[in-house]
Amino acid sequence: MQVFYILGFIISLSTCIQATSSALDAKVGKCLSDLTTKEITISHNYLQLSSKFGTTNAYPGFSSLFTKLSDKDSHKSHELVKFIALRKFKLERLISKDGIKIHNGLTSTFDIREGLKQARDQNKELWKEVTGCHDAADKDANVQDYLESHLLDHHIEIDKLLADLEHRIDDAQTSDKKLITFMIDEELLETYGDRRKDIFS
Repeated sequence: MQVFYILGFIISLSTCIQATSSALDAKVGKCLSDLTTKEITISHNYLQLSSKFGTTNAYPGFSSLFTKLSDKDSHKSHELVKFIALRKFKLERLISKDGIKIHNGLTSTFDIREGLKQARDQNKELWKEVTGCHDAADKDANVQDYLESHLLDHHIEIDKLLADLEHRIDDAQTSDKKLITFMIDEELLETYGDRRKDIFS
């Protein structure tokens, strides 16, 4: 008789675990799909900045930097889609129903310092989203490891890069800011090449 009770308990426990696991998978899957949308969105927003500063203000170096960042986040979104498919998460949709939108702050941004701030703020928002997914996957070490190695480190590095550029401009004397900005632009142009043709060709 005890054997039947034990078997019944094991079956009930197994069913409960499967249901809990399924619910967790759905939660993590939605988080990752939302993250995919945001990675694609920030990639497009970087292109908006690249276009703006490559034409309006003729900063080819900064334009190329934003194009490079766009490429990186676009690649991250594609890799994330592959990971979601590999893990076979059940999703209602891969891309958010709201779709991809250009950030409102970008349309009125014409100053390179403000552009860097906008880029850094967006990257920080995405960084928080990745951290949120990492927390949601607290029972899935595989997902946490993926997020740490592929996305968290990536966005931390971008934040450091953009923060360094911000500080270099901010630390300059008011009379030297345009010269410093021009010098940084030349450095970026030498590092990344002129990528404007990738946008306008």
